[in-house]
Amino acid sequence: MPEDRFPSPLNAAKTPLPRETQALSRVGKVPVLAYLEWPRFGQYVPAMVVRTAPGRVLVQWWPDPFKPGERHTWLKDTDVRRDLRVARGSPQAPGAA
Repeated sequence: MPEDRFPSPLNAAKTPLPRETQALSRVGKVPVLAYLEWPRFGQYVPAMVVRTAPGRVLVQWWPDPFKPGERHTWLKDTDVRRDLRVARGSPQAPGAA
């Protein structure tokens, strides 16, 4: 597959040296929300933490949940969240406003 077909998010972090990375101990993968920046928009996607390094996290995510294939991207740890909180009554909150 050509690399230009699947561009990296603009906020992708530099790949750390192998000696800096570590797998999650006693836990295979941890579900998270990953923030990806694209040229025209930002997007939160469901993801799994695969490996960690100081200040960075390797996440596995799926460009299309209805098609096979996943992506792996290193992100800054500030772009990965366990949950997403939204103030009640805000335009981003689900349900009636």
